[in-house]
Amino acid sequence: MEWHVEADELESRYAYIQVTHVSPYFTEEDRVNRQTEFDRNNNINTFMFETPFTQGGKAHGKLEEQWKRRVIIKTDYSFPYVKKRILVNHTEVKVLEMSPIEVAIDEMESRAKELKEIINKKPTDVKKLQLKLQGSISVQVNAGPLAYASTFLDESHCASYPVNQVLRLKDVYRARVSLWV
Repeated sequence: MEWHVEADELESRYAYIQVTHVSPYFTEEDRVNRQTEFDRNNNINTFMFETPFTQGGKAHGKLEEQWKRRVIIKTDYSFPYVKKRILVNHTEVKVLEMSPIEVAIDEMESRAKELKEIINKKPTDVKKLQLKLQGSISVQVNAGPLAYASTFLDESHCASYPVNQVLRLKDVYRARVSLWV
């Protein structure tokens, strides 16, 4: 797998740096049980990281070519821990590859979920809400809602994607709009 480093294959005359950002990974059951900020940031041993790629081998491409690989890893010990780094043991490793439209669905669902959490939190953090709204509307780095809609939901393009995924993306947009009503 691309993300796994074989130490034996590295040349000893070079210094190597591996930078990986991981996020806590929770199953649906874990999400229900971890309601507080403390619970979501303590006693965690399952993480995920995502890597963009294209079928042609490049890391980035057009929206309709952009795939994403999500890797879920598990450590022996839970964070926080005495050490900042813990070796990943292959006790549980899952790799999920998402097609371009699945990437769009995942991104839109994540953004809608984040907005919903901010809106429903009492009292509402207005600064956090404003930042999230600005990041959702005028996206600088990743594609935004308008780019996803024009790429995957335009009548001339949507026929080339599975019907159930197009309908799911439309549902995500409807759910997102209902947040404002």
